[in-house]
Amino acid sequence: MTTTPSAPSSTDDARVPEEVAQAEAAWLVALTKGDEEQRALMLPDCVIVHGPVGNVHDREHFLRYNASMGATLEAETSEVTCQEREGRVIVTCFQKMRIRRVPDLPPFLVQAVATRVWFSTDEGWRLGHMQLSRRQPSA
Repeated sequence: MTTTPSAPSSTDDARVPEEVAQAEAAWLVALTKGDEEQRALMLPDCVIVHGPVGNVHDREHFLRYNASMGATLEAETSEVTCQEREGRVIVTCFQKMRIRRVPDLPPFLVQAVATRVWFSTDEGWRLGHMQLSRRQPSA
């Protein structure tokens, strides 16, 4: 199953609260739409740890970096687990994204284990921290 803006995909763990599952689904859709949609789901002081060398970026730097990688065409998650604590939820999952880096070539597959920390705010759940640990596609 793949994610497009109209059809988020996730193999949800039954323990994921409905509002958090909705935030996760919105995140997958936002990945395919662009930085404004992602920004709307992130806290201003969100920190992202990612990349093959362990980049540590604030929200704006990450969004610029992510946009420079090419358009995300599809995103999906599986093996979703969730731990809820007062006003915070930690979601860990396996995430796949297909990114269009070069217009005439097939999309590049990125696989990662993602950990997202969501915080309950007056505006709903907002992403406060994310770590992506990339892995090589299976042969």
